[in-house]
Amino acid sequence: MIDAKSPWTSRHSERVAQIALRIADGLDVPRSAVRDLRRASLLHNIGKLGVSNAILHTPDRLTEAQWATVRRHPAHTVEILTRVASFRSIAAVAGAHHERLDGSGYHRQLTGPDLSRPARILAVADVFEALTAERPYRGTLTTEQAHAIVRSDSPHRLCATCVDALAATVGKGRA
Repeated sequence: MIDAKSPWTSRHSERVAQIALRIADGLDVPRSAVRDLRRASLLHNIGKLGVSNAILHTPDRLTEAQWATVRRHPAHTVEILTRVASFRSIAAVAGAHHERLDGSGYHRQLTGPDLSRPARILAVADVFEALTAERPYRGTLTTEQAHAIVRSDSPHRLCATCVDALAATVGKGRA
């Protein structure tokens, strides 16, 4: 339902989950935590249901007001997931997918100490998937280009350990 909202993200959540699970496998994340990471990955963008399609499908640079609306979607994700008892435990991780270690992310500007390992994994998986998928404002980047961009954000914005696990588990032709 989330990904169907936009033709540009038709498989985004599924692919983010696949990438996150590969990273988790590379980090030997306990099996008990993998289920929650998968669920958080699949539902991380549910808050985009509250963002207008006109904004999501904009092929040009977003206005400041449009960008502010988009930046609120992780907060909406947390709000939605906390209303469902079986999703409360994954709400914080799902809602942290745009947070960055240096506090430059959104919606809460959390920093490294405030970000759990699953949240760090999800952030890396989300960035990598978005870079390797076509968007209305740019074409698809190669796996190599995406790895280079993700690596450039490590260790200040993205978790270096997660980025290393991404590079080891999501290689050429395996994105």
